[in-house]
Amino acid sequence: MATSTFEIKNRIKTIKVTAKMTKAMKLVASVKFQKWKKFLDDNEDYRLAMHDVMVRTLQSIPSKDYLKQACLKSYSKSKNLYIIVTSSLGLCGAYNYNVFHKIDPLLQNDDELLLIGQKGYLHYKDSNYKLYLDYINLLDDLTYENVKKLRHFVVRLYKKEIYKSVTLVYTIFKNSLTLEPTIKKMLPFELEHYHLDENKPQYKPLFDPDVGSVLTLILPHYLDASFYNKLLISEVSEQSSRRNAMENATQSADKLIDKLQLEYNKLRQEKITSEISEIISGSKNKEDDANE
Repeated sequence: MATSTFEIKNRIKTIKVTAKMTKAMKLVASVKFQKWKKFLDDNEDYRLAMHDVMVRTLQSIPSKDYLKQACLKSYSKSKNLYIIVTSSLGLCGAYNYNVFHKIDPLLQNDDELLLIGQKGYLHYKDSNYKLYLDYINLLDDLTYENVKKLRHFVVRLYKKEIYKSVTLVYTIFKNSLTLEPTIKKMLPFELEHYHLDENKPQYKPLFDPDVGSVLTLILPHYLDASFYNKLLISEVSEQSSRRNAMENATQSADKLIDKLQLEYNKLRQEKITSEISEIISGSKNKEDDANE
């Protein structure tokens, strides 16, 4: 009996230490979540402005000039380039699993993967897909300048005319409890997927010197803004997922501690009751011996 209570007490102590760690990790994830959420919110106005300019320009360009831009051309190829965004650290619940569950059934044998995040590398390192690891640690230093370098790299690959499309696989943050793995085609642009905000006043834009020159100028900036915004969303989603995972782990630890404490108290009470019974029994035997 004593050994059982001793083991339970040690287990409670161990779980309390683990709970302190998960609480601390939840706090760190919460701070990082707030940091990246602020970056995302601050970026929203710029993203919307770039989207508006891009759509108006695409809608104004003559059809004969539309496909002069490499980023607007479609190539009748079979292979696709997927940019897959995962985390480099663990303890973020089903964040990475959901991304793999979303994209793995869609991959073809000749597709190529550009991986962002170490978990993606660990998942695909033994596969037959061609892997690009040039930006695997991009999220460790996520800046607009580094995203611009990623865009240059991706566009250079696309200009080789060997891909049918370039697609980004990332996780959308909807709210603290809802994270949605998403597949978004980045290249080529498809005009029907880009819509103007109907609440904004409509006007006919003026282009100087011409719409083709303006499109050539803003296309790279739009791609930069789009990649940066979606990577910010992924970072927010990762931190939110990690925060939720650590909160759930802490709650589970607290529940387990309460359960073990009840078990410990029960065993301890049984031990005390048994000892009292032995004392009473021994006292009664002494009285019987004295009476004899």
